[in-house]
This record gives sequence, structure tokens and C-alpha cells, in this order.
Amino acid sequence: MSRVLITGANRGLGLEFARQYSADGWDVIATARNPKQSEELEQLAKSKSVSLEALDVASDDSVKRLAEVLNGRPVDLLILNSAIFTRDGNKLGELNFAGWRESFETNVLGAMRVAQALIENVAASKRKQIVAISTGMGSLQTLGTTIGFGPAYQYRSSKAALNMAMSILAKEVERQGISVLIFSPGWVQTDMGGPNAALTPEQSIAGMRKVLDGNPMELTGQFLSYDGSTWPW
Repeated sequence: MSRVLITGANRGLGLEFARQYSADGWDVIATARNPKQSEELEQLAKSKSVSLEALDVASDDSVKRLAEVLNGRPVDLLILNSAIFTRDGNKLGELNFAGWRESFETNVLGAMRVAQALIENVAASKRKQIVAISTGMGSLQTLGTTIGFGPAYQYRSSKAALNMAMSILAKEVERQGISVLIFSPGWVQTDMGGPNAALTPEQSIAGMRKVLDGNPMELTGQFLSYDGSTWPW
């Protein structure tokens, strides 16, 4: 049985990843800071194939505890999904620098913290794949077309940094046969994306999973949209 570990699985995209992989018979490890506070995740955990683990990606100790709980268990697919979007202090004259630091702590350092701690779990698996959930708003090349969503200094810059960190990681672990793929999931109807977004979580995740059916090493180092098209850096 293939195993997937998902960060930020208590809602939105992370929760839908957990639902779909569980429905397809994967062993799902769903993590969140407070997983038992999500009724939907608790309901999903009644399935024998879904286990819940507490994880705060911004905490060294929390990540270390998760690695100890896993105790070397292989992880075929590691989905780095945890992220925050702070809506206040995101325009010139009102910048919230504390929120900016918090964004980097979770969106960039959190992803790398988990990847580093669990890299041997991924290496021990058959699939050996890491997926980072980024955003088109982190693309420098398409800023002119996405600026309508707002300046979002904190979120955009942290996701651009995540893209670079994951690109470096892809190069470093390639020799171990580990694939690292970066996704822009599209504008999705989540707490972050809002109710007027173009895609449902089901559509976004189904699209990303279709892409993930491909050969992991042929995908490594790429920045792709949920539909498999190449997203500009």
C-alpha cells in the first residue's frame, strides 16, 4: 500500500488530498496543528486507512516528534501543503512585518523543516516524491496578470521563496532518486481562495493527482499548474 503524508490536512486542499487518497486506498497520514479540532478530518479518520498526527511546521520540536512517531516508515508521497495568508498589513504604508516573518516561518521554513526531517522516510519508499503547494501569485513572470488579487507582499514573497527552496531541493536530492514537484493549484474555493474562486477543491486536487500519475523523475524540478501545464517562474 502506498503512503501519503499531508501537512495542513485539516481544511481546504489538504483535507481534499486526504479524502481522495483515502478513497483510493492509500495509507494517509493527515497532519495539522490541532487535527482533532477539524470535524471533517475527525470523520475521515474513522477510516482505517487514515491516521491523524499533530504537527506545527513552524516548530522544530513538533517536526522532530513527528519524525520520531514515524520511526523510519516509508512515505511515498510527502505533500507540503501548510501555509498561511495574512490579510492585514499587506500594502505600502501598512506593512505588517511581524506577519511577514510569520509567513516565511510557515510557508518557506516550515516546508523545508518537514522535508529535511522526513527525507529519509521518502528515500525509503518506492515512489520517492515530494510535492510543494505554491501559487501562481508567487510567480515573478506573471505578476502583471495576478496583481489584481492585491499586493499580498507577505504571501507572494514567501511563495516565491518556497519555489526557489524547492528548486534547490530538487537538485540536491535528485541523485537519491527523489522527485520534488511544485504546484500552483489554481484559484480554489477554500477559506483562502474565497467562495468566488474558479475551481472547487475536488477539481483542483483531481487535476494535480492526474499529473502525479506520471513518472516522478520526469516531473522533478518543475512548477506546474493543477492541470499539468507549465507555470512561469
